[in-house]
This record gives sequence, structure tokens and C-alpha cells, in this order.
Amino acid sequence: MPELPEVSTVVKVIKPKITNKIIKDANIFSEKIIKTKSAFDFKNLVKNQKINEVFNKAKYIVIKLDDYVIISHLRMTGKWVVEQQNNYSYKQSWLRAEILLDDDMVFRFYDARGFGTLDIYNKNNYLVESKLNKLGPVPLNGQTTVDYLYSKTKNSNKAIKTLLLDQNIIAGLGNIYVNEVLFLSKILPNKASKLLSKEQIKDIIYNAEQVLQKAIEMNGTTINDFESLPGVKGEYQNELKVHLQNNKNCKVCGSKILKIQVNQRGTYYCNNCQK
Repeated sequence: MPELPEVSTVVKVIKPKITNKIIKDANIFSEKIIKTKSAFDFKNLVKNQKINEVFNKAKYIVIKLDDYVIISHLRMTGKWVVEQQNNYSYKQSWLRAEILLDDDMVFRFYDARGFGTLDIYNKNNYLVESKLNKLGPVPLNGQTTVDYLYSKTKNSNKAIKTLLLDQNIIAGLGNIYVNEVLFLSKILPNKASKLLSKEQIKDIIYNAEQVLQKAIEMNGTTINDFESLPGVKGEYQNELKVHLQNNKNCKVCGSKILKIQVNQRGTYYCNNCQK
């Protein structure tokens, strides 16, 4: 958490607020969030740069400047917020970085647990040097083909859930949505990937697209008190068929939803519907 739909929600909200703004200054309060440069270098590189484009590639937020590209991963608890200088949407102790804009607003990165990242690359090299170059295709808009995914599964002994969580194979799916996709595809999460037919791979891709698209439209999933941004909560939790539904009746067949661990991830499924 957050997964692709939640990151897409963040981008949808911040994009109109920061695009075409000039960066006046930046402050880094936790140097460990930057791996590619020092905090001092980051501050100097972004100063007086214009924000030209904002988008997400799977779970990564990409911010294109005149000469550089900022890439951020929220990890478990990271949040980007555009707010006034003296307003703090979250605890100030969670504040890891801030970017001061020319309209006197501040673009702040909060992270309660401190695992989020904020890196900067030359705009001509970022696709090669950043982790974006290792990401697999996103299962949206036909980016993931049956032949491609089948080539990854046909010789793999990995559980299909473990394989789908590998961002180098398929990008953007996390624990919540993989649980849902496998239920809709009627496939057991711990089934060896190599046992799946091409038709089953086709079902996985179709259901992944359907689930992600609907979750994006519904601003993602809010579990417990999660929010993508201040006051922005998702609604897809109301659509969940198996995730967090253990011991409840399956909405299709009435059997009890079960919970197991697959690669140390909480995994929910229906033993009757999924084979």
C-alpha cells in the first residue's frame, strides 16, 4: 500500500497544482530518502527549474523539469501534498522534504515510516539510470500481452501470486489487487505459474485491467484510515471480493473465504471458486 490506483489518485490531484510552476527552493529533512544525489545537490539542481509534466509509471511518481526528472516512490506511508507554507496536513515530524513553488505554495513529502524515496536524474538518462528501466509492462490499455506474460509463467515454479507481485514482470499490481484478480480469474494464488494455460493468462490480464481501471476511477482502496491525500479516500474497498474477507461467505458461491500466507503476504481466496 499504496498500489497503482492510489498513486494514480495522487497524481490526478497534484498534477494541476504543480504543473507549469517554477521551483524557488527545496529543503530535504531526511537525507536517506535520496539515493542518487546529496541533499545539497538536489536542492541546487531543482532550483529555478520549471515543472513541465507529472505522471506515474506503475507505483512511481515522475516529475519532469526543464533539465531533470524527479522520481518518487511512496512505499508504505509516503504522501505528497500541495499546501500553504504555514499549513501542515500531517505531523511535522513526518515531513521528509519540501519544494517551494513560485505561487507561494509548498509541495511537501510526508512519510510516517520513512521508507519513501525521492531521486533526481538528468532528463536524458532517467529511463536508463532509474528503476523505471526494470519495470515490466503495466496491465492497462493493452500494454501487457498474453504471449508476453505466458512466456514468463510457462517455465516458472513460482506461485502465480508471487510472480504477479514481481514488478519486473508486471508493474503496478500489489497485494490487494492480485488477490482480487486471481479470484476473478478463478485461479488459486499458490498454484505454480507453469501450470497455467494461455487461456488462464488471458483471464488474468483481462481481470487485471478491469480491476485496476475501476479502482483508479474510485480513487483506489481505503483500508483502516488510509488516504491517498488529505481528505481523499478511496471507494474500491466496497468492491473487494476476497481481500480482508477471511471467514466471510464468498459472494459467488457462499463458501468461507480463507486466508493463507504466500511468500509472506496475506492471501485471501475461495477454495471452491478458485482452482
